[in-house]
Amino acid sequence: MLERFRQSLVLRLALLYALLFALASAAIFAVLYWSLGQSIEARERQAVEARAESFARAYAQGGVQALRLRMDSDPSPEVRSLIVRIVGADGVNTFAKVPTSWVDPGGVMRFVPSGWMGWRAEEVHTVRIPQDANRDSAVASRALSDGHLLQVASSTDSKAVLLAPLRLVFAKVGSAALLLSLVVGTTLAWRATRPLREVAATARRIVVEDDLAARVPTPRGSGELALLARQLNTLLDKNAEHVRVLRETLDNLAHDLRTPLTRLRGDAELAMQDGGDAREARHALIGVVDESDRVLHLLEALLDVSAAEAGAFALRPEQVDLNALVARSVDLYSEVAEARNISVGGARGPGAPAAEPLFISADPIRLGQALSNLVDNALKYTPEGGKVNVSVTASPAPTVIVDDSGPGVPVTEREAIWRRLYRSDSSRSQRGLGLGLTLVRAIAEAHGGTVTVGDSPLGGARFELRLPAQQ
Repeated sequence: MLERFRQSLVLRLALLYALLFALASAAIFAVLYWSLGQSIEARERQAVEARAESFARAYAQGGVQALRLRMDSDPSPEVRSLIVRIVGADGVNTFAKVPTSWVDPGGVMRFVPSGWMGWRAEEVHTVRIPQDANRDSAVASRALSDGHLLQVASSTDSKAVLLAPLRLVFAKVGSAALLLSLVVGTTLAWRATRPLREVAATARRIVVEDDLAARVPTPRGSGELALLARQLNTLLDKNAEHVRVLRETLDNLAHDLRTPLTRLRGDAELAMQDGGDAREARHALIGVVDESDRVLHLLEALLDVSAAEAGAFALRPEQVDLNALVARSVDLYSEVAEARNISVGGARGPGAPAAEPLFISADPIRLGQALSNLVDNALKYTPEGGKVNVSVTASPAPTVIVDDSGPGVPVTEREAIWRRLYRSDSSRSQRGLGLGLTLVRAIAEAHGGTVTVGDSPLGGARFELRLPAQQ
């Protein structure tokens, strides 16, 4: 449990938010603290510089006496708190004014010279600049015209003392804000990662409970996580569709294999009977071969479709006349059409004159197989006395159009008919493996073309096999 809590994405995001907030707040406070300290120091320095300039002008006008009058005429506390002195070139003070607050009240008794070879005790006081540990001083100097140096010093509160309340307030407010950022960060992280938890819960339902209908609740908005949830639901829908198609394919395959295998077993048992008629045994063996060929043909067609869908369909393209391929496919089923009294027409479409061949680059064997499947499919579903029309058009791309007067393909089944082994309820009684149209689409896509189904002017279905134009 502790390890899971430590690995929690919500906790890590909340801590990251709090850390970023703390760093940003500390950086802002540091800049403000430094700026405020510099501003206070600059203000005090400018005030002392202005006083020194004023006192230097007074000294230039009337010497020390004028300087005294200037200082005495200004009763403000700021002036009375200043240290003012004039130093000669020999370092001796010629004038000094020190506020009593700057003088150490506890003087020290020291012996000082008193005449020739004499000493006397004298209390010595120390002037401390700054006044104490909690005070700072600002000093300004001006060179006077007579060679003396004017120095003015003011006592100000220490920046550390002035800014101490600010540091205390920041510590209190910063601590509260950091705690608040943890709470808000945890809340935001919990809300932001909710789609991820829903994705994990949905995956758990699918894996553990085998609930293939489980879907991630679709979040509102268009953010990355909302897009992830929608894409995952789309993926699950496609997977569910693939599973459904796979089950239908297996059911259809089992249905289509059951009959030939049952016949094959029956014929084999008949051929194995002792004392039977040799002619009947031979006839039974012929049936075994026929049913075996039927099963092999089914499996070979499945392998061809799988190879085409995997992009491993082997083509041997060459220059072929599409009109000739269509005519050959129509001729191949002419006897079947005559036996059922179905009129089969082969016409060149409006793309070019009928006498001109339409050359394309294609595998003649595979493309002929696709065309034959389309013609066979049209004849299979066209009733006796009906009509099938096969035409070719060259514009805008080489296209073979197969129309029939059969029942047509319902709109709801126009996508399903291309699936492997799919056979609608109405076509269960028809001969075939359920792979003809699947193979047609596979061959068309292998050539870079398409095949579609729609309504025919003859009342049935129209299949259009469109191929790439000749380069």
